[in-house]
Amino acid sequence: MRTDHRQEAPWAAAALLGVILVGAAACEPIEELEPAPLAEGYAVAYVIDGDTIEVTGPEGETQRVRLLGINTPEVAHDGDAGQCGGEKATEQLEELLPEGTAVQLVTDDRADDEDRYDRLLRYVETEGGTDAGHALITEGYAYAWAPTSEPDPERINEYEDATATARDADAGAWADCPNLGESR
Repeated sequence: MRTDHRQEAPWAAAALLGVILVGAAACEPIEELEPAPLAEGYAVAYVIDGDTIEVTGPEGETQRVRLLGINTPEVAHDGDAGQCGGEKATEQLEELLPEGTAVQLVTDDRADDEDRYDRLLRYVETEGGTDAGHALITEGYAYAWAPTSEPDPERINEYEDATATARDADAGAWADCPNLGESR
């Protein structure tokens, strides 16, 4: 005797749906996770100085970025002499972020979006997860800094600890520039 499978199809579908529903009820609920803060993908166009870079965005646009939470000595410009360690800080940043390096620009909700020179204020991270600002501090070519008119950036405590460690070890420019962290 031949069975007509077309008549069994509705029962088979209902049985399969029952198995799926029972299986789903036995699973623990999936917890909703908060999305990570948005990071923007860019490529380094060039390093301007120890704490400022120019990047090219996904659409080909360029933008100046001030590394958030750090400061480096000034380089010579506009007839002004550079500060001790300024050239070395720039060289270190060029080694860390050579032209074409893919970077993420990470925002900080506690800091302004831009500075008074219309530069984006961002943490700059490489694809490998290296925080460029923290790396410069650790190597002794930058120090933790936040303008008094701005809220303290989220990473300031970590940056201050790294600054103290580098200073105490006379790392990088600290060996030749004992006043590295003093402003002009």
